[in-house]
Amino acid sequence: MSPLDPASVQTVWPQAPDLTGCTNSAHIAAAFAEDAVVRALDADGAEAVLHEPADRSRLVLGLHNPSDGEARIHLPSLLPEHAEQAWHFVSGSMHTSDAEGGLCLHLAPSAHVWLTTAP
Repeated sequence: MSPLDPASVQTVWPQAPDLTGCTNSAHIAAAFAEDAVVRALDADGAEAVLHEPADRSRLVLGLHNPSDGEARIHLPSLLPEHAEQAWHFVSGSMHTSDAEGGLCLHLAPSAHVWLTTAP
């Protein structure tokens, strides 16, 4: 890379949410147990990972924007099978907007967020 090339925005994001002060930490921690199901998702340029405990009682979604521009993620398009569920903020940084068909998350460059929901 030459000194004139723009530096890419590559940051390491936490691979588990910060549960400090989280009232549902036991439920969320189950989504990170050895028997949990973990799958990467295609989130239009954002990094996304979904954790589900073995009993499928809760979802924990992690999103990270590795780009140098804002990322917009339409949750119902990302996870259509969970479009009717209410998502709850766990940790990180984001803002939201209403979009046709559901909630849209906005992540600043290098930002990440962890969300959870229960069936």
